[in-house]
Parts: sequence; C-alpha cells; structure tokens
Amino acid sequence: MLRDYEILYIVRPDLDEAQLGAAVQSVNDLIQNLGGSPTKTDVWGRRRLAYEVRHLREGQYVLQLFKIDPKAIPEMEASLNISDPVFRHLIVRRPEEPTPPAEPEAPEPPESDADVDGGPNPEPAAQAAAGTAAEEE
Repeated sequence: MLRDYEILYIVRPDLDEAQLGAAVQSVNDLIQNLGGSPTKTDVWGRRRLAYEVRHLREGQYVLQLFKIDPKAIPEMEASLNISDPVFRHLIVRRPEEPTPPAEPEAPEPPESDADVDGGPNPEPAAQAAAGTAAEEE
C-alpha cells in the first residue's frame, strides 16, 4: 500500500544548475527504484542555514512529494545518509486528505397540523377561536 510522503533535503551549495538537476534526478530515481512514484518537485533555491553543517553555511533546498510503501523508507534513509550531494534530509508522512463529511438531510416538514411530537398543534385552534370570537362581536 503506497502512502503519501514528503522529503525536504538540502543539496551542497557549490553545485551548479546541471549538478543540482542531477542530484534531484538521483533522489527521484531512488524513489522509483524503491517502488515509489515522485509526484511533485519544488526547488526552493539557495538559503542560509540556521547553523553550520559539515562546514557549510548555506545550501540548496528541495521539497519532493512522493508515494511509496512505508517499508521502503528505512532503505531510502540509508541511501540518502551516504549521498554526497545531499547532506541533510527529512522524510515525513503527509496527512491523508480528509473526506468531506456527508451533508445531513434536512428534516421533512410535518404533513398535517399535528406538532412534531405527534400531538395536536395549538396554533390553528387558537387562531380559529380568535376568528370565532371576532365574528361574534
């Protein structure tokens, strides 16, 4: 059963556009080799890191959405840990899309002058009494 995941990974900042494209393609190939399917890739570009990592102060961020069997995630993590261009990554499971709740059906109005609980409705009787009192005057 395939589930929705996303990975945010940081690629070395010294790579040019072609090398960045090759790194993105290698992550997509890894996903496909593990039986998954990449759905959307969003390259955020070069950003400054919050703290120095492996003597680097900035990196090129990439967000990848994909579907994969949860059993393949540990192997994917292991492959990314030894990757040279990708020096940090985080894989998280995306929440499932909620299905919209079914709209409740509107209650049908009562068919007679009876109240909802089945008893007589006092309003028509009060109106009739008021009408007969007005006629008597």
